[in-house]
Amino acid sequence: MALGMQVPGDVQAGGIVGSSADDATLSKYDGLQLVTRLHATRAFIDHEKWGFFRVGLLPIFVVEGVQVQILSAGCLTNALPGLNSWNPSPGGLRRLELRNIDVSLLSEKEPRLHAATARVSQSGALELSGVSVPAGGGGPVSIPKATLQISGPAAGCLRWNDGGEQEELFIFRTVKN
Repeated sequence: MALGMQVPGDVQAGGIVGSSADDATLSKYDGLQLVTRLHATRAFIDHEKWGFFRVGLLPIFVVEGVQVQILSAGCLTNALPGLNSWNPSPGGLRRLELRNIDVSLLSEKEPRLHAATARVSQSGALELSGVSVPAGGGGPVSIPKATLQISGPAAGCLRWNDGGEQEELFIFRTVKN
C-alpha cells in the first residue's frame, strides 16, 4: 500500500509531534484505489486536566477536527495504524486524544459516527465520549460513553452500556434507504 501525506507549510510528518500543525491530510492507497483518508484541522500539545487545573507535567498530544474516511470496515484496522503506539508510557507524551472526530465511508457524505473525544485504550480500541450515531428513521442517537473496536474481526463494532444492558452496533453495516 502506498502512503501519501499532504501537510501545508514546512511541517514534516516526523515533526508534527513537536509543534502544532494545521490542515494535515493523510491518504492511503492500494494501487490506484484510495482506501483511507484522514484529515485533521489542528494538532498540538495540551496538558491533562484535573478539574479546573491543567497539569503541566502531564502533556497529551491533541488532534482536533479529525475526519476518518475509509473504503470499508476492513480498512478501519489500517486507517489508524499508529494509535497503539500512543498508549500511556512513562516518558514523553502520555497519550493521544482525538477531538471532534467523524468516521465515515469514502462514498458517503454524512458520518457514520461522531465523537467529541476519543482516546486509545490499552486493548487498542478507541474510548469515545459524546458519541452520536445516525438512527434508522429518526434523528441521531446520543451515547455518553462508548468503545469502538478498530482492529480484528470486530472492527467497526461500537459498544456501550445503556441502563445496565450492554449494547453494540456495527457502524459499517450497509445502510438501507
